[in-house]
Amino acid sequence: MNMDERTSNSPSVVITGCSVGAGYAAAMRMAREGWQVFAAVRTTADAERLEKEAPGSLQAVLCDVRDRDQVFAMAEFVTHEIADQGLDGLVCNAGVGASGPIEFLDRDEMSIPIEVNLYGSIYCAQAFLPLLRKARGRIVNVTSGSVLFTMPLMSTYPASKLGLEQLSRQLQAEVKRFGIHVCVLDPGHIKSRMTQTAAEASSAARAKLPEAANELYGDLLDRMAQLSLDMEGSGKNPEDVAEVYLRALTEPHPKAFYTAGSDARRLRLAARFLPMSLKRAIANRIMTG
Repeated sequence: MNMDERTSNSPSVVITGCSVGAGYAAAMRMAREGWQVFAAVRTTADAERLEKEAPGSLQAVLCDVRDRDQVFAMAEFVTHEIADQGLDGLVCNAGVGASGPIEFLDRDEMSIPIEVNLYGSIYCAQAFLPLLRKARGRIVNVTSGSVLFTMPLMSTYPASKLGLEQLSRQLQAEVKRFGIHVCVLDPGHIKSRMTQTAAEASSAARAKLPEAANELYGDLLDRMAQLSLDMEGSGKNPEDVAEVYLRALTEPHPKAFYTAGSDARRLRLAARFLPMSLKRAIANRIMTG
């Protein structure tokens, strides 16, 4: 089914960060299920690939969620496509990490995770709430287990995700009156390109540090790069996470928080009950091997 063959009864969803990983898997899965999928990607090549591989009704939209104007332009496009139907779901899946000691981060290294993970989700909510109101739709904001155990050298990534969790609770308090439900979803560890990217980021951060900084933090950067490489290829399949995305958008009584897989559930449970001193000891053990 292509976009011209859709019916007014087809549910619609916007998913950000669809080039790879869980975002890609969710776009493919929901297209197969008959949803009108608007998949946000950053490159023309990714857009063409998604539309070619999509099993159903999918349109790829070029959008960098850091750019508020681009997000609102995407909302205008979606509005034109679905007319008065309204939007059933918004999945803020786009995410980016960073690596490096806070002492030596430049402005871009500090701001990019916040701009993508936090501001990008805010822009999407602002742009799509008018459509979500029409359909009494749902918003799924994707967080990370990195907010639970404080690890060094993760830059502003955990801060951006922790901020997103609180933002989601605040947004839910504001839009519940319109029948819109906002939830947070922790996907746990996923097999994806992001672990390789994290390793590359650690190596790149190490390479551009001044000599004095390498003496102070070089061993930690090496350890973080190795941990990222060790994790590459492990974790759950993106398709398993996509299944939880779909459940969060469709089950009759949606929850405020979802986890994908036993790893995410166990980590959340441990973080809830372990004292801070023990959580710090665990993080230190991981970093020292």
